[in-house]
Amino acid sequence: MSKKILVVDNELRSRQLIAHLLREESYEVDEADDGVSALEMLDKKNFDLMICDVVMPRLNAFDVIDYIKSRSLSTAIILITGHPYLIAEKGLENLPCFGKPFNMYDLLRKVKEILGSS
Repeated sequence: MSKKILVVDNELRSRQLIAHLLREESYEVDEADDGVSALEMLDKKNFDLMICDVVMPRLNAFDVIDYIKSRSLSTAIILITGHPYLIAEKGLENLPCFGKPFNMYDLLRKVKEILGSS
């Protein structure tokens, strides 16, 4: 059974590239274009991992993380951002974070490290 990953990014091209790379590795991937859409998906399906852009319209990654914690979901989280200082401001340095631009294969290695091979 393949691992389920939610990719959340309001930048269409970035989201599609990440999703494509993960699907090529046989992960089951859903995509959300903002935090509100992510919450709707998290309500309907259990995800093993969420890869989430930090700054997005409507709800940002920190709101989505708060939701995951409040629901005691076991979803692992990787953050991607063009604003890495925000991670430290929120005290989330313990979460894996990739600053944009990043190497897709470094991201894939981190996914495999967190989830193991699919």
